[in-house]
Amino acid sequence: MRKILWWQLGVLLIFIYTGTVWAETEIYREIYKRIPRKINIAIADFTIEKKDIDITDLPEKAVRILNNDLRYSGIFNIVEGNSERDKDGKIDFKEWGILGAQALVKGTYYIDKNRLSLKFWLYDVSEEKYLFGKKYSGDVEQLRLIMHRFTDDIIYHLTSERGVAETKIVFISPSSGYKEIYIMDYDGHNLKRLTNDRSIVLSPTWSPDGREIAFTSYLHKNPDLYIMDSYGLNKRSVSKRAGLNVIPAWSPDGKKIALVLSKDGNSEIYTMSIDGKKLNRLTNHRAIDTSPAWSPDGKQIAFTSDRAGTPQIYIMNAKGENKGLRRITYGGNYNDLPSWSPDGNMIAYTSRQNGNFEICVLDIKNKRSYQLTNGYGSKQSPSWSPDGRLIAFSFIGNWKSNIYVMNADGTGQRRLTFLKGGGYSPSWSPRLER
Repeated sequence: MRKILWWQLGVLLIFIYTGTVWAETEIYREIYKRIPRKINIAIADFTIEKKDIDITDLPEKAVRILNNDLRYSGIFNIVEGNSERDKDGKIDFKEWGILGAQALVKGTYYIDKNRLSLKFWLYDVSEEKYLFGKKYSGDVEQLRLIMHRFTDDIIYHLTSERGVAETKIVFISPSSGYKEIYIMDYDGHNLKRLTNDRSIVLSPTWSPDGREIAFTSYLHKNPDLYIMDSYGLNKRSVSKRAGLNVIPAWSPDGKKIALVLSKDGNSEIYTMSIDGKKLNRLTNHRAIDTSPAWSPDGKQIAFTSDRAGTPQIYIMNAKGENKGLRRITYGGNYNDLPSWSPDGNMIAYTSRQNGNFEICVLDIKNKRSYQLTNGYGSKQSPSWSPDGRLIAFSFIGNWKSNIYVMNADGTGQRRLTFLKGGGYSPSWSPRLER
C-alpha cells in the first residue's frame, strides 16, 4: 500500500506546488489548424415590446451573457456596434458590414407577470438575408439559461453541431471544510454543492448521458465508489471492495465503468458493470496502473503506469493490456491523468515539464506532443468540452487551486471558480438533454 500512496493517491489528495520556467512552444498553428477562421458577429441592442414589471437592466444583462457565450465558444469574434445605424426597423446591412460584421443578432423581449419571452433573429450581413429566428420563454430568473440555449442554437445553425453553453462542470472543493463535489455552468455561474459527505470525495466523472455522476468517497473510511444523479440525489454504493475503489471512467455506451482497485494488494485497472457485480481485470503488472480513460469509440483505454520506472501514459485494448498495449508518452518523467478528445484524435494529460506540472496534448495520429500551458503555477487534470474546442483544468498557484478553462490550443485561459477553498479535478458534462 505504501507504493500505491506514493504517487497515485498523492496526486489525488496532495497538491504539489513548484516554481516554473517559461517554455517556448510552437503548438498553436500545428494543433488547431483544422479550426476555421472565426466569424465576426454583432449583437444589436435588444428592444422591448411590452412589460408589466420594471427590469431596466434585463436587455444589457441578456446581451452580456450572449456576448460572453459567443466569445467563449471559440467560433466568433464580437463586433461592437449599436442599433442606431438601423432606421425605421430596417437593418442597415451596409453599415454593419463596414464595422466588419459577417453575422448579426437582433432581439426583442417582453415580460408578462414575471414570465419572460424573447425573440431572436440571425442575419447574414454580407448576403443581406435572414438566416433563422426563434422564440424562447421562461421565468425571468431563467434568463441565463435562455441565452445559453440561444447561443447553442446559433452555433448549431452555422456549424451543424450544438454548442456547449448548456453544459455543466463538476469538481471538488474543500470550501465547506470537507472535500465535496460542486457543480456549475460551463462559464462558472449557478454554482451548487452536490454532496454533503463531510469527508473526502474524489474524482467525479459524468455518465455519457449526463444523468449520473460516479465518484469515490471516504464516507465510511474506505475509498468506496458511488453513483448519484446529476442533482446530487439517489446516491448508491457500487464498489466497496477492500482498498482502493477510485478514478472511475464510464464507457461510451454507459454500460461499464473502468476503475482502479487494489483489492489484491496492487493498483490495477478493471472494468465493472454499473451495478458493481461483474468485474473484468485489464492490467496484471507489479507496477502501479491507474487513471483509465476510454476512447470515444469504446475500443481502447488510455491509462497511467510506472512500469517503465516513472509514470507514463499507455494505451491498451479495452479487453485488456495483452491486446494492443503501447506506450504513448516519452517527454518528461511524469505524465498522468489522460483525457481523450471527443473526436478521438488527441489525448490531453498532465505532464511535469521543467519541474512544473503543465497540460499537454498528444496527437495520436502523428505521435507528437504539444505543451498547451506554461508560466507560473501548476496545471493539472484536463477535461475536454463535448465539442472538443475547450479544456477545463486545475490551476494551482499561491497554495490554492481553482478551475480554469482554455481553448484547445492553450489560448484564452480564464478562471471559473472563486470559492474561498478553491476547486480542482474538473469533469465536463456531455451535452445535456433539454
